[in-house]
Amino acid sequence: AILFAVPLSFGAALFLTRLSPRWLAGPVSFLIEFLAAIPSIAYGMWGLFVLAPFLQQYVEPAIRSGLSWIPGVEAWLFTETVRVGGNEVVRTLPLTGRDMFCGGLVLAIMILPIITAISRDVLKTVPRAQIEGTLALGATWWQSSKEMLLYSRSALFGAVMLGLARAAGETMAITMVIGNNNRISSSIFAPAQTMSSLLANEFAEASSALHRAALSEVALILLVMSLFFNVTARWLVVGGNSRSAAAH
Repeated sequence: AILFAVPLSFGAALFLTRLSPRWLAGPVSFLIEFLAAIPSIAYGMWGLFVLAPFLQQYVEPAIRSGLSWIPGVEAWLFTETVRVGGNEVVRTLPLTGRDMFCGGLVLAIMILPIITAISRDVLKTVPRAQIEGTLALGATWWQSSKEMLLYSRSALFGAVMLGLARAAGETMAITMVIGNNNRISSSIFAPAQTMSSLLANEFAEASSALHRAALSEVALILLVMSLFFNVTARWLVVGGNSRSAAAH
């Protein structure tokens, strides 16, 4: 989700800060931030009934045919080892569309407005003299944009951390599209499970004290991890400008 969302968010923030005319910046900002107002269950249903079948029929087969010529990719991404009758058998991974890839895309859309909004506000605080100085020294538009990102790198990393915390704690949307298989797989096209989806699926049906204790520990790990992400992100965003300015 981070790999998908961060380039789009930084690109949107740069567009709103440096390229977009004033009459267009408002509606585009509203549309991006409107994504945050959509309930997660709506994202989950869209992912389950629209995105997952589309990935299964068109995208994942195309990715497989396009990457299968690379040595090792077929065995890494498109095969799995299962135990049949006490023996381990390597078989072709069925492409269902309900997998980590689909979950990552859904989460990327959900965290896009958070990272974009914070990144836009951070880039707006870059001093005008910093931008004009790079242009005066002969920098291109892309080079001056790169300097803006470098100047605000601490706060931008904090924005990414906030998006990561949002993605890690999401429950219903990811539960509906990730496949809910209690296995760790190296392939992003395999069904999997997150800590949040595990709790949503199994906590109500836990039948033993050991099972409930294990799920409670998973919840505790998720809580501590989310707290760490949020505290780190706040520290970076609030103090990012002073640290970035000191670096230059």
